[in-house]
Amino acid sequence: MIIGPRRVVLIGAIAAVVLTIIFYPLLVQTPFELEDVHINLSRVTLASGSEGDQKLDLRVSFNITNTSGYTLTTSKIEYELFADDASVGSDTLSYEDIPVNGRPALFSNSPPITLTDTFLLQYSDARAGLFNKILYNSEDIKWSITGLANIESGTSFQEKHFASEL
Repeated sequence: MIIGPRRVVLIGAIAAVVLTIIFYPLLVQTPFELEDVHINLSRVTLASGSEGDQKLDLRVSFNITNTSGYTLTTSKIEYELFADDASVGSDTLSYEDIPVNGRPALFSNSPPITLTDTFLLQYSDARAGLFNKILYNSEDIKWSITGLANIESGTSFQEKHFASEL
């Protein structure tokens, strides 16, 4: 079977489209700066729990501001939570199983968006005092957080270290 010039052009065009789809993310980078993305702890509240429970559900809220010239998103925020300078534990807020267009959008130069995670705090004898303080008087606690967030554009991925306190 002889391949005519029309088929050669068609095969070449299909190959060009396939190669463009494969190599585009590798060749084009969105040049955003991590300093333009700000992640702050905005609130920690008791979501559920009562006396006699062996666990508390805390609602941890982050405010994320994007001052870059690009719309960005996040796929994962790993963090460690501290109450009165004592580590309470670590958790991950993940959107990795959601397609990029369904993840929280960090629009350029817009008001901060708030992302919320539920943090499970298990009771232990070592932190019984802190556990009771959270249960009965969580407003008097100095909350702080450190973590790592994956910040992404359509074609770039960077990791941002952050720390914040209330």
